[in-house]
Amino acid sequence: MTEPTALFQQGVAGSPIFTKVHTRRGFEYIYEQIRNAIAEGQLKPGDRLPSERDMAQIFGIARQSVREALRALEASGLVESRLGVAGGVFIREGDPRVVSRAMTDLASLGALSPSSLLEARIILTSDIIRMACERATDDDFQKLDEDIAFTEQQASTEAGVERTAQIMEFYHILASATHNEVLVILTDSLSQIVHLRLNRAGPKPNKDIGKVRRRVLNHLRARDAEKAISEITRHLKRLEKVLLQAEKAKALELDTSS
Repeated sequence: MTEPTALFQQGVAGSPIFTKVHTRRGFEYIYEQIRNAIAEGQLKPGDRLPSERDMAQIFGIARQSVREALRALEASGLVESRLGVAGGVFIREGDPRVVSRAMTDLASLGALSPSSLLEARIILTSDIIRMACERATDDDFQKLDEDIAFTEQQASTEAGVERTAQIMEFYHILASATHNEVLVILTDSLSQIVHLRLNRAGPKPNKDIGKVRRRVLNHLRARDAEKAISEITRHLKRLEKVLLQAEKAKALELDTSS
């Protein structure tokens, strides 16, 4: 683990990593300098940042601005605070949930249209199925089988948030069958948005979901990617149609009650 203050003052090649701040919104510049140092590999997971007092001296700025920058970095998933004698603020390991949160926020703010999300989901899931047909192991198929069995048990319940979270787990396991962690992260990000939309619209039991997924699994086991893609694409399009209708009904209900 890199010693904090000396590295910040001297840098890797003898020049300082950071420069003093000369602006009223200094915390933003501190945030950017630390973020850039991480991107360039000058700061690595596990490195401890100097204390607030030392950072204030390094940047030539008030401790309050340092505190605001650290809060922003922690909210972004770049650093974490640890308590105790060996505590402090550390560069954290990469957290895939940051991607999911960012995409979910964009969707919540209306920056991602439902049609674009559906299109992306179909393209991504299709490629995942093709890759899973080539790479999936018997253990992967077993996990999908167990998940489908559990979903079939839960499909008729009114469990709401918990039930929709379980329904989304299928796509996580399917993406994991590609043995490509990037595809898993992207899948989880899109699934989180669907999860949010389902719960906002008011999730309804879908007794056919187990049958659809079992047909997909049968095609996967037969290594027939195109049939599996056709099955899941029909399902995703039906789901989007139901979601849009529910969202419109919800919006109309809010308009009439206001």
